[in-house]
Amino acid sequence: MAENQFEARRAILIGDVGDIRHQRNAAVLRNNSLNPKVAIEFYASMNGVVAGLIEIKSLLDKVLPDTGCELWALKEGDDIAQNDVVLRIIGPYGAFGLYEPSINGILSSCSGWASSSKACVKNADHIPVFSRVSKYVHPNVAELADYSAVVGGAMQCSTNLGARISSTTAFDTMSDSLAMLFGDIVLAAKAYDSMLQPDIQRIFSVGSLESINQESLKITDSLKEKTRGVELVINNYVPGNFDSIKELKVRLDNAGYNYVEIYLSGDVINPEFISDLITNQVPVQGLIVEKYIGLSSPLPFRSEIKQIEGISVGRNGQIPGLIDNPKLNKLI
Repeated sequence: MAENQFEARRAILIGDVGDIRHQRNAAVLRNNSLNPKVAIEFYASMNGVVAGLIEIKSLLDKVLPDTGCELWALKEGDDIAQNDVVLRIIGPYGAFGLYEPSINGILSSCSGWASSSKACVKNADHIPVFSRVSKYVHPNVAELADYSAVVGGAMQCSTNLGARISSTTAFDTMSDSLAMLFGDIVLAAKAYDSMLQPDIQRIFSVGSLESINQESLKITDSLKEKTRGVELVINNYVPGNFDSIKELKVRLDNAGYNYVEIYLSGDVINPEFISDLITNQVPVQGLIVEKYIGLSSPLPFRSEIKQIEGISVGRNGQIPGLIDNPKLNKLI
């Protein structure tokens, strides 16, 4: 993954997007000349996949003093279990305490997207999974959702910035909107083909004006080997019934177009649908996951002060002292 691509915006650095009590805490400590060296640990509250650690390191690189600090973390994309320590920061509290809620938020959101992606990839077996989530998240975080999906195992994602920070290339298909605007699938496909660089694969969303069979054959009749694949949008399905996909594959093969790949997208693409797809040996070469990743719930994280000036502490109900996790790596 590409490092140093996660520039913290000013609102994060001054604490305006974190709980205001942390800003007030910082002011109180300054007014009382109190800045103890502490160790704070961040814990997963559920099983999943951790993501967001590179962004957090980028933030802490800006704010931690050059000496007297330590940063320990798992690797981006590691599997985590409930109550695992995924991150430990040791240093003067005043240097990073302001960012405690933001760090929890980064971990929660990014790990939620990554965990949902991992669930799809795990069930997909040999079929590549692609992320297309931008219409389900705020544009300020769309690239982070896409990046996190790649951390979770997605092969590529659909936003340019998400692809850049995940060291991949952007992936997407010709929108069905283009067919609607041209009023003809072949005219739209030819126009789309003419403006793409040679190394970009031509995959066309079909079924907006005519049947998926008619449009798939028309496009391939026109563009021949340039046609990498067609995308079917699946928003409803009866479990076990994939006849329309199987029919399309046979019609393409019978026309001599056995090289044309079939990609699926739509609201129903989730781990259960994917398992059903695999069980029924449906001829699909790619799965574009949108809603399931984009609307996935955050993976809850919490943080605890575990040492103050080298002395083990713990809030009431918590065991004092650091919790060992041999998988932690020292980053600073």
